[in-house]
Amino acid sequence: MPMEPERLKASGLDWVSSMASDDSMDHESLSSRTVAQLREICKNRGLMVSGKKSDLVDRILDDAGVASEPEEHIEPEQGDQSWTEDALVMEDEDEDTRERVEEVLSKLKVDVVEAEVVEAKVVQDGPRKDDESPEPVILGEDDQPSIVITMPTLSSLGERWKAVTAVVMVVILVGAATTVFLQRNSGFTTSKLQFGDSMDFQVIDSEVSIVGEEMLGLVRDSTGDILDRVCGELSVEMSGTGRVSVTDGFESGAVPTTDSLGRSGFLAVEKNIGMDLDADFGGRSWRDDTNSECGVLTGTFPDNDLVIDSTSWVELREREVKRTDTSISFTDAYSETTNLRAVTYDPEGIGGLGALFPILAFPLTPIELNDFFGEAEIKDGARSTDPELNWNSDWKWQVKKEVRDPDHGLVFPVELEHEDIGRCYGHARLSLLLKQGSPWPVYQNAEILLDKDLETGECDFLISTISDEVLPDGTLSIRMTFSRSSSTSGSEDIGWGMDYLGRPTDGEDRPGSSTKRKWIDSMWDESDIRQFDMEEALSCLKANHPSNKATQAIESGGYIWNAKWSTNNGEPAWNLSWVDDDDESGWLLLRRSSEGCDIESSGNNDRGEVTWNSDSIPETQTISLLEGRILTQERYPDISQHIKSGDSWNLDSEVGYRLSVTEDNEFLSLLPGDLGDGKVTMLASREWQTGGRQSSLELAMDAETGEMALWYMIESPSG
Repeated sequence: MPMEPERLKASGLDWVSSMASDDSMDHESLSSRTVAQLREICKNRGLMVSGKKSDLVDRILDDAGVASEPEEHIEPEQGDQSWTEDALVMEDEDEDTRERVEEVLSKLKVDVVEAEVVEAKVVQDGPRKDDESPEPVILGEDDQPSIVITMPTLSSLGERWKAVTAVVMVVILVGAATTVFLQRNSGFTTSKLQFGDSMDFQVIDSEVSIVGEEMLGLVRDSTGDILDRVCGELSVEMSGTGRVSVTDGFESGAVPTTDSLGRSGFLAVEKNIGMDLDADFGGRSWRDDTNSECGVLTGTFPDNDLVIDSTSWVELREREVKRTDTSISFTDAYSETTNLRAVTYDPEGIGGLGALFPILAFPLTPIELNDFFGEAEIKDGARSTDPELNWNSDWKWQVKKEVRDPDHGLVFPVELEHEDIGRCYGHARLSLLLKQGSPWPVYQNAEILLDKDLETGECDFLISTISDEVLPDGTLSIRMTFSRSSSTSGSEDIGWGMDYLGRPTDGEDRPGSSTKRKWIDSMWDESDIRQFDMEEALSCLKANHPSNKATQAIESGGYIWNAKWSTNNGEPAWNLSWVDDDDESGWLLLRRSSEGCDIESSGNNDRGEVTWNSDSIPETQTISLLEGRILTQERYPDISQHIKSGDSWNLDSEVGYRLSVTEDNEFLSLLPGDLGDGKVTMLASREWQTGGRQSSLELAMDAETGEMALWYMIESPSG
């Protein structure tokens, strides 16, 4: 049945007749009319409009009750081709089809548009058989826009011709507006990481530059003897390849891990990043063995290989990093190799730069986009200041217009900048290219500059004060560029926030407040596995050397802020550093002897070099409790195998602690939380030689909580 005029209008296809009706209903008069005129008569009389000219004439005569004449063969008039054309007929549609057409038209906000024939590229899905699947039209990887268009199969058109016809007519009516509509929805949200995701990338034109002895010293002290001869200035130019990935483990993608307390039972997402780099070094070096005078700038030292492999474990439920294990292998031009392995649990454990470590580490590896942007839509003009995002980070960002990159196809450029660093002491900027479907940027460029001399008047007072304490003097400049070369998508979503059996509770196997001890003049020791513990050493010092400045300092309210126990020369000994309430300080080496204890050497510091502040000393666990946890094979197996001998320390190990306190001033008393409190760190170290290789291991543990902060081991050629 033909569509009623009201139904035509409701469909947005309001065809109004422009041809007048005629009352002549004989065969001759009707045959003299054109096919188009006959169809208009049929439409006005409610008749079907399909068929040839003779069919139309007979249909009209039958409706008028006039007998039709015998059919004659009619030749077409010269130039008249209308009789051969088949009509486009839209029979009664189902309700869903009409609603879909109206919905599309309403979204496009068109009423009557000049018809323009365009190539139809989008077909609205309609009903299909269960055993038929649409065939996706997928562009090349680098040309793929932010939308996947599905076209029906030829076999499915038989059941869907009404819906297809309706949508084709919509496309014809709206013309180019359809293309505009699709482009307006080309933004996307960043892809979440999946187990099995990976990306290979190129490291391009990257450089790290350090100027200033204090800044360089911080790096030099953390790399063993690799940089012992370097002074004043160091630059490293790098290029090579890298890979970032997420392990697909056996626990529904996750893998087991331990935490800073050495507790097992956690399930985590294992993330890996590795880089194989060519490194060219340049800088200054000491003129002599006394390290008293820094020489002039030397040339570059090329042909060095730097291999970095880092794995981190992010716990599933709380989504926090439990630990990070990093291995660095450096081979110089003479094929001499130095290896460094560092395991970190707490960034604060790496020293003064710990507060800045998250800021520095963030741009130096490919950014995990969903972890950073969340559900923010990546589209032209989007920015962190958009009210609906409620952005809460010092990293501010803005998305630029989508462009076609010659290496990566259609991408959105994004610019990031760290506000506090920009206001205070340099800049930290990132330029990214984001592509739909990639959980990491396909291109990333980082530019970082840290220099306290660049501080501006806009720097926040609190940040300025903390940076004075944290950031060393000198300049740190970093330029790092990554570009994707290939990638692989995982197959299983990560179940962040999930609960699982066997996870330790927060207070389980954790030293509590009941075992903490308040300091008197030192950290409590009470060891059962070491002879000549701290209590015995201080008792002997007071009894046998009452006139020593260290004894006098302790008796008058001073304390031992730094202590190391060892047995290097047979008898156990303590290297003790003291400070009194008048900021007088010094050190001594106290060794056990047959007569009690002997002071083998001692010295004094300049007044004020060490600050006394007993009110900042927190309560701590005992050395005995902490060393027992360190030496337990099951907690830290990678450490104990190098530093343990039987049930005690290896004979060439050193054990002790260090107290760091802030100056007692009015500002620090106003700081929130425990920022103004002191920090006590349990320390242990060992140096040894094996097979022509020199090895050293150091660890640091929080003396209040019993949590391992970090440990690292360096292996290098002897001599």
